This record gives sequence, structure tokens and C-alpha cells, in this order.
Amino acid sequence: MNRWGLPQRLLIADDNTTGRRLLRALLETREGWEVCGEAENGIEAIVRTAELKPDLIILDLAMPLMDGLHAAQEISAASPNLPIVLYTMHHFAGLDLEAKKVGIRKVISKTASGDALMLAIEEALDARAPEGSLGAVSQPGIASSGGVADARAAGDIDPSSKAN
Repeated sequence: MNRWGLPQRLLIADDNTTGRRLLRALLETREGWEVCGEAENGIEAIVRTAELKPDLIILDLAMPLMDGLHAAQEISAASPNLPIVLYTMHHFAGLDLEAKKVGIRKVISKTASGDALMLAIEEALDARAPEGSLGAVSQPGIASSGGVADARAAGDIDPSSKAN
């Protein structure tokens, strides 16, 4: 729930219909979270974000028309405090740094557990900067734990998390 007692509204952007359906089912098991919309590509994610004003966006990296990094860059330019989680099968050297540069708070592998994804979303929601502040976006450091890359300081990572 947000500070007004309303559900946290999540937007899912992934070109795989089955993947979106399964992700929606997982996310909606959490009390206080609702999936407010879905997108099949990065351009649609930008449009749906402007229309729906979600509290958090989950973006796939490899999508048609516009990938998740470019979509995140556009979304972050318009809404710098909106948390974005990149949920991807494609992890490459430098992805965490590139993700941070475009406003993504967390990068998590689709091979990580559902619990790891839920924790990443919780942390991204909890780390939201107050409206009008860029603090949570511009904090230095990327740390990795349990398949999750975090754009916050390394001290904020749960040391008991298991790596993939």
C-alpha cells in the first residue's frame, strides 16, 4: 500500500504474452499490489506509463520497437522518481551500469527466484525519493545480491541473500 492506503500500481512491459501473464499472477499474490497495465514493447511502455501513472514499472530488456534500456531512459526523463526494475534473460557485462545511467533502480535475472523479484520490487518501491527530489535516483554505487543489481549504496543490500 502507498502512503494513502491505496494499492501500489505496477506496469509490466514484456513482449512475451505468457511471461506477462505469469508475472501478473505472481505480482498479484502480494497484498497491496495491483498490475494496472501491460505493454508489449518499449514504445507502448512509455505511452502506458504516461496514461496510467504507475508506482513502479517492470521492463524486459529485449523487446521489439524499443528495448527496455531506451524505454527506461525516456520514462526516467519524464518521471525521474518513478522506480523501474529491469527483468531480463539477457545479462551482459556492463548492463548494471548502463541500467543505472538510464534510471533503472534494479536489474534482476528472469532465472532468479520469484522471491528475489518480489524483494527487488519491494526495495525499489521503498527507495522512492520524495516527490520533487532526485535523491534515490542519483545515489552512487551498484551492488549485486541474489541476481539483483541495486543502484543504491552497497550497505543497503541484504547480506543473507543467496547469489544465483
